[in-house]
Amino acid sequence: MKKLVILFSIFIVNICNAQISKQLLINEVNSYIKTIAPTSKLTGECIVDKCLYYNIDIAFVLAQGQIESHYGTAGTAKNTNSVFNIGAYDGYSSSKQRMNGFGFNHPDDSVEPYLEVLINDYLVNGKTEYNLMNNYVNYLNMRYASDIRYEYMLRNVYNKIKKKTKIYDLQYSVVFNRCYNITNNWIYWY
Repeated sequence: MKKLVILFSIFIVNICNAQISKQLLINEVNSYIKTIAPTSKLTGECIVDKCLYYNIDIAFVLAQGQIESHYGTAGTAKNTNSVFNIGAYDGYSSSKQRMNGFGFNHPDDSVEPYLEVLINDYLVNGKTEYNLMNNYVNYLNMRYASDIRYEYMLRNVYNKIKKKTKIYDLQYSVVFNRCYNITNNWIYWY
C-alpha cells in the first residue's frame, strides 16, 4: 500500500509541475508577443496548446509569426488574421486570400491551419524545424517564402527568442513533465 501511495503522490506532484510549467510558458509567450507587437490579438495560450499538441517548437512558430506578419499586425494579416500568411502569395490581395479560404475571424484561428501545413507539407521525410531554418522547402521542393533571405531572418529571430526568453526551456519542462506523468500513470496501473 505504501508503494501505491508514493507512486500516486509522485504522479500528482508532476501533474502540478506540468500545469505550473505550462502556465509559465503561456505567460512567457504572451509577454514576448506583446513586447514585439503590443496590439496583437494572438494569444500565448493558443500557440502553446497547439504547439504542444502537434509537438512543434514554439520558438520556431513565434519566429515565423514575427517575420510573416508581426503576429497579425502588419501586411495582409491585418485584414485576414492569417498570422503566418498561409494562402498568401506575392501580389495577392487580402480579399483574394480570404476568397481562397485563408481569412480568419481571430488570429488564434490561423494557428492550427498553419501547423497542419507545416506538418503535412514541410516536416516530412524526417525534416525538423532546424532543417527548415536552413532550407525552407516543402516535399515538392517549393520554397515557403519567395524572399531569399527568409531562412537567415528565421534563424536570426529564432536565436533571439531562445537567447532572450525562457520559452525553449519551459517547453522542454512541460513536455518532460507530461512524459513523466504518462510513465507514472503506466506504472500505477500495472
